[in-house]
Amino acid sequence: MKKEIVTGIIFLLIFALTLVNIYVLKNLTDGLLDLIDQSRAYAEKGDWENAISKAKEAEERWNRADPYTHIVIRHSEIDSATDAFYDLLKALYSEEAGNAKGAYMALTAHITSIEGMDKVKLGSIF
Repeated sequence: MKKEIVTGIIFLLIFALTLVNIYVLKNLTDGLLDLIDQSRAYAEKGDWENAISKAKEAEERWNRADPYTHIVIRHSEIDSATDAFYDLLKALYSEEAGNAKGAYMALTAHITSIEGMDKVKLGSIF
């Protein structure tokens, strides 16, 4: 009987940690997407300095989360999102509206994809 109780406690602990992970990842990605949207709004107005500032703030937040992201996110996803941040910054520093628009779309897609991977769905259980 003790084994079943210990197993049940371990299961509940894993489930609780999964919920905490989903919450933390959602907060991280929502914050990043908010900064990216702010940056995009500045870029659309031609305010490249503020667009760069917000994009750099998002990139710095992404890099500060490195100890966490390297545990819970696949490394290939981390690498592609990081590359997308730098592609965006490259387009912003070049003040190329067309390239920036595509870079915003790519980065947003990467961040949204990362968030979606950790959502609990029926398909992820079975």
